[in-house]
Amino acid sequence: MDDPSSGKQEAVMACMPTEDVEFHEAIKEVFRRYPEAQGKYALASLDLENEMKINFDEKVGVSRIEGDKIITEFKDRKSVIRMQICVKWNFDYTECLHWREAEE
Repeated sequence: MDDPSSGKQEAVMACMPTEDVEFHEAIKEVFRRYPEAQGKYALASLDLENEMKINFDEKVGVSRIEGDKIITEFKDRKSVIRMQICVKWNFDYTECLHWREAEE
């Protein structure tokens, strides 16, 4: 009899990154060393933003929660009020790429 979870495992494996393997292995090691961070952080790809040709020097993502959806809009960086919470930083934490609207 087939293991019902094997299909799930295959789907997960199909999604695993095939590029930058050494980088991803290093990130996994960091999460192993700091297990308390595993529920707080995740490695995010900028594939969608790159597909949209978002220029992060000029634009910044701003998100809000509506029911079970996260809605993200890209706004002019200069127009974003900094009373928001940064949820995605660039690689060295010198610039916020994505803000979340603060709750009222």
